[in-house]
Amino acid sequence: MNHIPVSRFNCLSSWVAALKRAVDKKGVDAHALMVKAGLDVALLGDPLARYPSRQVIEFWKLAIQSTGDPLLGVAVSRQIAVSTFHALGFAILASNDLASMFERMTRYFRLVTNAGEIRFVHEGGVGQLLVKVDADLMTPDDAEALWCALDALLLVVVHACHMLYGADFQPLELRLQRPRPEQRHEALERAFLHVPIYGCDENALLVDDATLSRRLVHGNAELARVNEEATGRYLLGLGAEDGPSQLMAQLKNLLQERLPAGDPPQSEVAQALGLASRTLQRKLADAGTTYRDVIQGTRKALALEYLAQTAYSVSEIAYLLGFAEVSGFTRAFRRWTDTSPSAWREKHRPPL
Repeated sequence: MNHIPVSRFNCLSSWVAALKRAVDKKGVDAHALMVKAGLDVALLGDPLARYPSRQVIEFWKLAIQSTGDPLLGVAVSRQIAVSTFHALGFAILASNDLASMFERMTRYFRLVTNAGEIRFVHEGGVGQLLVKVDADLMTPDDAEALWCALDALLLVVVHACHMLYGADFQPLELRLQRPRPEQRHEALERAFLHVPIYGCDENALLVDDATLSRRLVHGNAELARVNEEATGRYLLGLGAEDGPSQLMAQLKNLLQERLPAGDPPQSEVAQALGLASRTLQRKLADAGTTYRDVIQGTRKALALEYLAQTAYSVSEIAYLLGFAEVSGFTRAFRRWTDTSPSAWREKHRPPL
């Protein structure tokens, strides 16, 4: 990922509020720790405010030291609700399947923080949700605090899967960069409902294709769309510190508007984003993708969303995605999913 100067890393205030609540519940004065870490406690009154990540890490370090809890992330995860992530949380809850939930997390993770990234890689019948912290923050002195913060984040992801999919959700693997805790590792494993593989090169949740694609009972494409738009508007307001996830969110919105007329030229889309065409190309390369791949990925994601909205016929969806003929859409959809649009829709029809 692109490295942002350490002074420009930030995170959502409601994430910090969850840490404060967890510390208070342990009988420690979290207010005093925030002040000592250089955090303005008054900002907690604004759920959309943002705190500098450097000071938030200091708060984590002081909190771990004061509570004596090396697994503080477990307690913090219990203080996180859907509303912690505002509109993004409700969009995630309205996802049609776990694959679309993971894709939303990828596109909008910058709402939570720009000090790391989430990527969703889907190949060979397995989906991997990869979570990274920027290397500039991974110093030895900060490792314990970052492991705890990652524990909290990954616990939220795993618990969301259990909540939406059901008690039978079972990942193929859970990989953690953190070492196995010297004490109370069983407590971490009970919280995850799974025994992680410790000391990995990456933090990753691996899920099989059948689990990823099973229709979720509470999936609501329209509710997800409305909350995605609200999330996108908030991210647009963050200004010039756009990261890869934000760029992808803006691209998807533009492509969704313009695909009915066919593939929009890269120069046209770059201009709409206020970028030179070469700058857009470079930013996409830095994010590990290309303009063509973004178009195809957006087409596939929109196809799955539109098929979940029974108001659209297959021919209407083909038009919305920029296909001249339904047969072209059907061939493309078979390449993506190994099935036809109609068969996919029938398989993922909401239960009565």
